Amino acid sequence: MTLAQLAESKKRRLLHEKRKIERFLDKAPHGTLVYSKTVKQGKDYYKWYVSTGRSGRTREYIPRRNRSLARQLAKKKLCLQRLNDINAELKAIDLYLKAHRDSTDLDTILRTPAYGTLLLEDESVMFGPLSEELEKWAHEEYEINPKDPELRNVPTVDGIKVRSKSEALIVMLLSSNHIPYRYECRLDVGGHTYYPDFTIRHPATGEYFYWEHAGRMDDFKYLIKFLNKFRVYIFNGILPDHNLILTYESDKHPFDITIAQDKLREFLLCQDSFQLN
Repeated sequence: MTLAQLAESKKRRLLHEKRKIERFLDKAPHGTLVYSKTVKQGKDYYKWYVSTGRSGRTREYIPRRNRSLARQLAKKKLCLQRLNDINAELKAIDLYLKAHRDSTDLDTILRTPAYGTLLLEDESVMFGPLSEELEKWAHEEYEINPKDPELRNVPTVDGIKVRSKSEALIVMLLSSNHIPYRYECRLDVGGHTYYPDFTIRHPATGEYFYWEHAGRMDDFKYLIKFLNKFRVYIFNGILPDHNLILTYESDKHPFDITIAQDKLREFLLCQDSFQLN
């Protein structure tokens, strides 16, 4: 879910809450709750009053037998404050949605193969031309994830389509550094069939790596499914910091190109030689 979609969802919830509060306020008793406090023998004692009129100076004592009125006025006071907070939040959301753009300059880069061609020619890449075996592996057909193919709708510099902009960033970095990969290629491991986001071969050694990008860490069901797969990987020798690259993303911790660069440096590239222009 994008930030704009989250904002729209938040706006709908706030409007629903606002309508409930307004219905209560329409029926709430007239006046404002105020109180006085006295202290006797170290103990606080309160008296409640209903204040009416614009000046608020007109007060009427609320006796204990009418404590329900005091409770309703206290709830009214709380609801009025919450209504102010909701209106402020709605104003902030509307300002964001007004300025938000569904398409950004980054989208233009990710959707334009011409930029990918220049990146592939980048002299700062660590690895040169691939061996014949790796070149063949990178371009031959393979069994791709059959689930929800319509969700692979984000174009990349390599011409393939992936499921998110974060994955498109990963494709751009792999391609620009001559790193052969397969996207969502079938992997049978431990009696299970998975489709890792990226199956990677080291350009120099041919060693296999797997890159899993967990892009919905705020989704509990998604997280449980991801952790179950992670457990199977570990039990079958696919280990973090060895041959498994893990990146994560949530609303509070977005994924960016710097994170992807650091992972490539860590697993495949010489840190001093790699940079992305």
